[in-house]
Amino acid sequence: MLLVFIDETSDSKFKDYFGLSVATINYTKYPKVKTEFQKILRKSEWDETIEFKGANLFSAKSGDVNVSIAERIEIAEQVIRLNIAKANARMNFHYLRHTAEPKQHGQEYLRLLPMLLARALPKAPSGAGKNLISVTCDKRSDVKLRDLSEAIAPVLESKKYVALEEPTMVSSNFNTVGVLYADIIGYLAARIDTISNDAELFEGITEEQLENNGKIRKLQASVSLIGEVKNIGNYEVKVR
Repeated sequence: MLLVFIDETSDSKFKDYFGLSVATINYTKYPKVKTEFQKILRKSEWDETIEFKGANLFSAKSGDVNVSIAERIEIAEQVIRLNIAKANARMNFHYLRHTAEPKQHGQEYLRLLPMLLARALPKAPSGAGKNLISVTCDKRSDVKLRDLSEAIAPVLESKKYVALEEPTMVSSNFNTVGVLYADIIGYLAARIDTISNDAELFEGITEEQLENNGKIRKLQASVSLIGEVKNIGNYEVKVR
């Protein structure tokens, strides 16, 4: 069975920015990844009642305030490296970026997700039960579960998968490790996009300011962390 986890991301400054992140993993590899992910958080004394997500990586005011930003980056590096096995990646990631009005993000979510899944999902393997697929998404108030199910059904069928019941939406937390992975990778990819393309940020900046600028340090850390991902597909959908 293939496990699929989905999350989306946006940006507080560039409000029309919209990204979709998909993480996939075979069910046989998921238990080890989840167990080790949670073990890393516990060893780092991260508060289990607070989700370890991308938006908390670089903010001293959010997430577990008792864990420094440097420690959070180290945690993120460790959990990302869990996906590197000797033969191949345990988990695969796919990221799609787009531009749309914020009020249209829910609509675009349903329109773009099938496109991303069509690239992210391999053809289902043959054999009894091997074509089973489970889809879990981070909860969105502007997306109805029935609409989500109908939107992705043609893609699953074209890839010869049989869905495990229907897609599910969850509120991400300590136990939703697959969704947290989709969130973290999506967040990092979005920060690389938005910060590196922020012309105002780099205009007239001195070398000293370059070294001390928080956003630029965030960009550098994001690039470094994404560099640890063994298998990630990046796509862009142009504005209609």
